Amino acid sequence: MKTAFEHIQKAMPTEPGKPAPGEKKSDAQLERLQRRAYLNSKGLKPGDQFQLDLIFPDTIGDRDDLRHIPNDYARSSLFTARNKRQPRKTLMHERLFHYNEHVSILYTGIELRAEDDELVWLQILSYGQSVALGAPFEFSVKDLVRDVNWSKSGRNYDRARECITRLKANEVLALNSKAYGKSGAISLIQNYTVVNDSEGKPTQYRVWIDPNLIVLFAGNTFTSHSWEIYRDLSPVARRLADYIESHKHPFPLTLAKFRQMCGSSDSNTASWRQTVKRACTEVVEAKIADAARLNKDDQICCVRE
Repeated sequence: MKTAFEHIQKAMPTEPGKPAPGEKKSDAQLERLQRRAYLNSKGLKPGDQFQLDLIFPDTIGDRDDLRHIPNDYARSSLFTARNKRQPRKTLMHERLFHYNEHVSILYTGIELRAEDDELVWLQILSYGQSVALGAPFEFSVKDLVRDVNWSKSGRNYDRARECITRLKANEVLALNSKAYGKSGAISLIQNYTVVNDSEGKPTQYRVWIDPNLIVLFAGNTFTSHSWEIYRDLSPVARRLADYIESHKHPFPLTLAKFRQMCGSSDSNTASWRQTVKRACTEVVEAKIADAARLNKDDQICCVRE
């Protein structure tokens, strides 16, 4: 399956110009026609504002039971599954693990985790998918806590606020050595403003998402998760679900590569094997995979319907 960056030239409008080095002029003209055709098929024209629900396939339609993540994030260690007792790292332009070696994700900011930041970000994207990227939308912290299925408590309201702060205070730069075209760093949340309660704590958020995020979704290069199932998985099982559901036919994944994808610091192979076996059981019981097991060669083998 292609990544978003391999589809970017078909999905995004660019100004006519010289072909890329080593590319024939006729190929460059074909790429421009393909980009224009893709936009036209979605009822969009170059220069238009984009909203996520307009690029979703008809099979998704207006379903509100799904949450969507770009494949290039799903297959990387952007959201880690480290032990919650371990302090989060602060990273500076650090290259994260990605399943595809030709894709690089450079990250600056506080470490993001699957246990909370990933859930909060996917839910926030859902709130904003029907407005143009770059336009504001609003939600309350109480709604956010409810929708990620956390119990109502002061600690979880603060936890959600902390996630939003981390999602704003970062820079993610994704690069693909097999693709040409523009690239640039984005924050997972471009900006936000808040309404505070009498104690000065944010209760209502107005959020903006970077319009350039469309690059990661265009061309059907994203994964859709059944939300009520996905949000209740353990963090490691959720990362395994990201890998499985971002591939129509998942290739066997080595134990070592999956540990890198989770950003796990568990250096005890026997312990990590047991963690992965439990995650395999979870994704099968959740019907995300028909079969998932760790074989004797330390490869995670998964079969989808």
